[in-house]
Amino acid sequence: MPMIPLGLKETKEVDFREPFKDFILEHYSEDAAAYEDAISDFMDMRQAIRTPVRSTAGVALLFKYYNQLYYIERRFFPPDRSLGVYFEWFDSLTGVPSCQRTVAFEKACVLFNIAGIYTQIGAKQERATCAGLDGAVDALLRAAGALRYIHENFTNAPSVDLAADTLLVLGALMTAQARECLFEKLQLQAREAVGGRERELRDDLDMCLDLAQESAQLSHTYRQLYEKMQTEGVFNYVPYSWVSLVHVKTEFYKALAHQYCATGLLHAGAAPAPRLAALYAPRTGAGDDVLKFDEEFDHTALGRAHLAEALALYEEALRLQRMCRELRNKESLSTLVAAARERAAREHAPPADEFADLLDAPTILPSSKFQLALTPPDFAQYRVEDLFKSLGPIAVFSAKRHWSAPRLIQLQKQMDKRRETRRDRRNGRKDDETKIERRASDKRDRSEDNTTYYNQIIRSDEKYSDDYDKRRVTKHNGVYINSFDNNFDYHPKVLDDKYGYKDYGKTKNGRERKKGELRRVASEYNVTNSNDDEGFGFSVRGDAPVMIASVEPNSLAEIGGMREGDFIISIGDRDVKWSSHEEVVRLIRAADASLALRLASPMDTAPRAKPSPDASRQSGSAQGSVSGASSASSGSTAATARSARRPPSWNPFKRHSHAPRADSHASLLFR
Repeated sequence: MPMIPLGLKETKEVDFREPFKDFILEHYSEDAAAYEDAISDFMDMRQAIRTPVRSTAGVALLFKYYNQLYYIERRFFPPDRSLGVYFEWFDSLTGVPSCQRTVAFEKACVLFNIAGIYTQIGAKQERATCAGLDGAVDALLRAAGALRYIHENFTNAPSVDLAADTLLVLGALMTAQARECLFEKLQLQAREAVGGRERELRDDLDMCLDLAQESAQLSHTYRQLYEKMQTEGVFNYVPYSWVSLVHVKTEFYKALAHQYCATGLLHAGAAPAPRLAALYAPRTGAGDDVLKFDEEFDHTALGRAHLAEALALYEEALRLQRMCRELRNKESLSTLVAAARERAAREHAPPADEFADLLDAPTILPSSKFQLALTPPDFAQYRVEDLFKSLGPIAVFSAKRHWSAPRLIQLQKQMDKRRETRRDRRNGRKDDETKIERRASDKRDRSEDNTTYYNQIIRSDEKYSDDYDKRRVTKHNGVYINSFDNNFDYHPKVLDDKYGYKDYGKTKNGRERKKGELRRVASEYNVTNSNDDEGFGFSVRGDAPVMIASVEPNSLAEIGGMREGDFIISIGDRDVKWSSHEEVVRLIRAADASLALRLASPMDTAPRAKPSPDASRQSGSAQGSVSGASSASSGSTAATARSARRPPSWNPFKRHSHAPRADSHASLLFR
């Protein structure tokens, strides 16, 4: 019995070169010339899928192209505008061209061709062997699964062959043909079970009745398919020869079911009543119209009724074939139906007078012991590598995401002078005339005496004019103090009790001891470590791509233009978009005093509010930082700041809400 394969959709060549190069330059800010080979490889792949071989190799090529389209769509087809690339495909049923600019249309057409090749593979299998029939069933179920996938995942198709009704009909056609191949395998196994002798097959009643019900199930499947083909949206576009062949198969397998039933009843003897009751579908009606099977029922008459019905159905199948011009020339189909009719006619015919009281053949109940399951497309079996992988991880660097053009940031730590100072200190050499030791956080030389400047400010203030002598500023051990007395007694409210300045100079038993030099409080902008090396002032987190986790206030990173949330594109001359967290940390550490980075700022999210210095100090204790780069908790790496917690500073110009006490010695001024 002939099979119906699907034809493939045809397409025109598409030039992706200029649109892709323009998009790479505009959206990714990369050199488009570096992707010439990748664009050429993709165009060559699409050129190859226009004429795939009708084998599993062609299926593999189409699957690989389909999987590559996943990357192409996310890389080059933004949802908010058109790239200017149009895909044109011709309808496999009508030949009418359809043109769309969406990759979804391209994917649907490729999947349709995958289903088409599967149908062609199934149709050309050797159906005289069990292995060939198994291959045909597998290929046809894969074709039906691909068509079902298109129906469930792609909508608003511009062509007839991709319309929802058409896909349902074509999927049902492939499923019916798969069941037909399964039935042929059952016939082959039944003949092999009896040694290929037809006479022994007649004697096995159960086998004959099972084949009858399987054939009735196949006829019922084709009957449902024929009714679907009669719908208005399908009948005008599906070839008439397909509709006629489905109709012929409906009548042919119905006739074959009656023939198997007649063979079993005429040659195998009496059948048990329960088995016959399971064979026939209940008639519509009541009372005497319902067929009853008892021990005295004439099985021979029932067999002759089935045989007569089979002959009539074979004649109908031949008539339907002759009515179709294309099927009329199919000699293989004519030979098959005619041979089946001849076998039914060769059955033993009773005398002429015994034909007077023939029964009408009961309807055979369609039934099958086998359930067919569609095989969905296995995309994971054909893995491909992203041709444009060097653009970066596709989760971030895609057409729907936006970021700024990569900018170069160069960070340089002033290390030479401090290294020389430390070297001189180790060697015991100091020259105050040529070298001045300074910390990186110092804003001006602490050795100068600015008491005159502060006293002028106090003298100009009218409220201090009367008791200027009591409030004038003096300097002691590098610390400016007003209202200083000879007992070195500092008011406990001058400094925060938290740091213990109220107990400074006292022993544990409360006795006074000689006051030492007051230590200076480090500046809040001090980002040095124990070696007096200034850090870069940023930390990183994440993998592929690594992002800037935080930027220290007033650090080299902030001054250089680094922002929290920036993607690190490259470090020096090395592209790090695909680098791991550990690898980026290692590169930052290796940079030593000079670090050059290319950063890109994401533009899809609103920028976060910059934290205040006080908030930064409060959260600074939760995450350590070192000069260069080091690991930190929760996947974040402090690539810079300092190894120890920074001592808090005190702002001498901060306005306090509480009024000063009358007996207070006022405030201390720190530099």
